[in-house]
Amino acid sequence: MKSSAGTFLALSVLVTSLISQGTEARERAMTPLVNVTVSIFNDAGVPASVLLEAQAEAAAVMSEAGVSLVWLDCGTPGRRVPKLGCSAIAFPEHLSVRLVSKAAPSKADIFGQSFQDEAGKGSYAVVYYPGLSASKAAQTVRTGRLLGLVVAHELGHLLLGMNSHSADGLMSAVWQVPELRQATQSHLFFSRDQSDRIRVRYFAAIERLVKVSESTNASSGK
Repeated sequence: MKSSAGTFLALSVLVTSLISQGTEARERAMTPLVNVTVSIFNDAGVPASVLLEAQAEAAAVMSEAGVSLVWLDCGTPGRRVPKLGCSAIAFPEHLSVRLVSKAAPSKADIFGQSFQDEAGKGSYAVVYYPGLSASKAAQTVRTGRLLGLVVAHELGHLLLGMNSHSADGLMSAVWQVPELRQATQSHLFFSRDQSDRIRVRYFAAIERLVKVSESTNASSGK
């Protein structure tokens, strides 16, 4: 009897879990995607294989939050890609990430930095590649994957706004052992609340841009 009851309970929990997962999947499918173009400026000369892995990792992480990324590979210094729209940066639909070959301006364990105004609006981020690739974290997590997670973290700052660090997870200010363990397993993501906030802020910004455009067209008689 105990064995039978235990089996029934386990099956009940499993069915409930599957139903919950199915409901969440349907909710994600019905939620409009946040579409973001990202210009990548590879000033650090990151190897192509590392950069491709980084882009794939960042895209996977952002996809879990309902964000679809389109990459513009804007080349390296002296080898910029012309007529690609790399400089057409505009919050929130087109952001910029620059991989630089210099060290972080303050602490060695800072891998990236985003730039925002007092209202929390910003479109630019940098990643300090030498410090990242030589870090202890890169001994645990493959460099390409680590770079992708840092890019996703900085994009998160731009999309979430000011004061967007969290106590743990992807948006933690310092990745400790739990975050690095999740990173090695490709399980380091935004929280559900952060994902919701990204969507709300993104579509609110789009709505403001539409109203400004309509007002401008109306005043010009178009």
